[in-house]
Amino acid sequence: MRNEDNVFIKSIGINVDAAYVDGDLRRLIELLDEYAEMEVECVEVPLHATGAMLGGKLISERVDEVSRILKRYHFHYSVHAPNPINLMDADEPELHKEALLESIRFSATINSKILVYHSGRYIPEEHFHIPWQAAGRATPETERRRSMNRREKEALLSLAKEGERLGVTLCLENARPYLDGGFYCYAEDPFRLAERVRDLNHPRIGITLDIGHAYLSAKRYGFDFLEAVRSVAPFTKHVHLHDNFGRVCSSLEKKQVELSALGRGDMHLPIGKGEIPVEEVFSVLCDCNYSGLLINEIRHRYLAWASDALDLCKRLLNITKESALPS
Repeated sequence: MRNEDNVFIKSIGINVDAAYVDGDLRRLIELLDEYAEMEVECVEVPLHATGAMLGGKLISERVDEVSRILKRYHFHYSVHAPNPINLMDADEPELHKEALLESIRFSATINSKILVYHSGRYIPEEHFHIPWQAAGRATPETERRRSMNRREKEALLSLAKEGERLGVTLCLENARPYLDGGFYCYAEDPFRLAERVRDLNHPRIGITLDIGHAYLSAKRYGFDFLEAVRSVAPFTKHVHLHDNFGRVCSSLEKKQVELSALGRGDMHLPIGKGEIPVEEVFSVLCDCNYSGLLINEIRHRYLAWASDALDLCKRLLNITKESALPS
């Protein structure tokens, strides 16, 4: 699967869990060593896991140290920008834009062609329970939200120029839904996300299709999950794959040790452990000629099942390719 001429999935890999590493480079090395033993081909590195950014700026000495570590391995890399970056932010827009610009530069430094960005949020999760924010949740069509959409669009098109210069593609990720979030992010709806990227119409802007988030949103809002995957696929340049049971939780429910027993929330389980129809997802991606990396984005608490998930991915990929051959 290292064959770069392959028109389907180029590489199957896994993420570095940011909460587990938490700036400890010894843990980063520990994970990378384990992934090398598993013969993983690509790894997604969350910038915020490495401790290489502070106050929206890269720490050059830390970037150099992280880069030296990553170069020891044969992996292809993708990068996940810090989750709180929000190009819709009206209070400190330049801070968020600068942080994403620095994330693009970090990606180029470690030879990553993909940078994942959590699509702009009208209301960030940390504001859900601030009373004065409640009025902004009423409808996605308020003038305030239109202004936020314009702000993100202008920033993305500006940042894409740096992406073009450095060979990095910005991939907007579809958002997970919450029971208490209302319509906090346009990208809860994959169809709207596809419209956004179509409107941006830039070769260095695409979509990170997060399969687990899309499944939760389909359950929350009642749309057809596979049809949403098909709608987003033409704009998809990166895929996050993980499993869940389609049971949406609130933003205040954080402890996986409590959520996992009943299968609630955005669990980031290895595929095959939840209920998402993964074989059908592979088939849709193949039909739509997806060509890129596929990252198993798994929480560290489930890492013991990661090898099984990677093997399942490879089997499904082979099945999908065989079924796509002309008879």
